[in-house]
Amino acid sequence: MAMTLLTLLGAAGESLGMDRMLKANTVKTRTHALFRQGCHDYASIPAMKQELLDPLVPRFGEYVLRGPVYVHAFSLE
Repeated sequence: MAMTLLTLLGAAGESLGMDRMLKANTVKTRTHALFRQGCHDYASIPAMKQELLDPLVPRFGEYVLRGPVYVHAFSLE
């Protein structure tokens, strides 16, 4: 479950454009897997600027709520 949550965090970060901090500026395609991006984003949370964290948290929540497994596991229904 932790791996899929980190993958969702990576997808949420990528949807907000945070993946651009992980790749060369000339590359247009994904260079890191969503899991790797999620690991990076998770490790960066304690030092992350508030203007980056504020949109990331609700976007991650949206991604989690899309998965019925998580809705049931976290008793969100």
